[in-house]
Amino acid sequence: MSSREQKKLQTRHAFFNAVLDLCMTGQSFSSISLRQVTREVGVVPTAFYRHFDDMESLGRALVIEELGGTLATLSNSLHIGRKRSFERQIAKSIQLFLHMVSEQPYYWQFLVSERYGGSDAVRKAINELIKQHGRSLADDLALQPAFTHINTYDRRLLAEAGVNMFFSWIIDWLELTYTEDHDDEVDLAEIEQRKQLMLHNCTRQAQMLFYGAYNWKSTEETHLSDQ
Repeated sequence: MSSREQKKLQTRHAFFNAVLDLCMTGQSFSSISLRQVTREVGVVPTAFYRHFDDMESLGRALVIEELGGTLATLSNSLHIGRKRSFERQIAKSIQLFLHMVSEQPYYWQFLVSERYGGSDAVRKAINELIKQHGRSLADDLALQPAFTHINTYDRRLLAEAGVNMFFSWIIDWLELTYTEDHDDEVDLAEIEQRKQLMLHNCTRQAQMLFYGAYNWKSTEETHLSDQ
């Protein structure tokens, strides 16, 4: 990569980081203006258009290029569903997931906050990423002997339920992590106790879901109630 290309890539990442920083202060992506972003990066507004067509394309690129890489790393690292044997498979997967959330809080905060946000482009990009992550987990479950009796359709539903459950923990975990890192007067022992309790509860929720699926029969019929 030439120095010019490298500088362009650095500026592109600076735009991504500016958006993440602004969203971490409580702003939604749809409320952020182009001028705010360029001011954060330290460039004139016209420089923005050398990298993106508009704010929507910036948000979409952020999701695909940055969050996409984060979710791909998560998919490749999770233990749930892998054919090879792991002791305490579910527990280790939950620990890994929450550790990744702690390591990249800005990414995960943006993902969960904007999943149902006001930007159509960002919302669609995030939902597509989550669907890809669900498909990856469903493929992993197909390799696990405990789930071979479940058909492809039900494994996909199980994976989607698992992904949605994982994502429901993010904000509570980030709140504990943020308090631990930024509040000088916090009782660290108490925070650690609360984190361990949350870790225990999350692990137990996942066990209930996946152990329950072990006893599920795909021949079971589902009837909708008459309206």
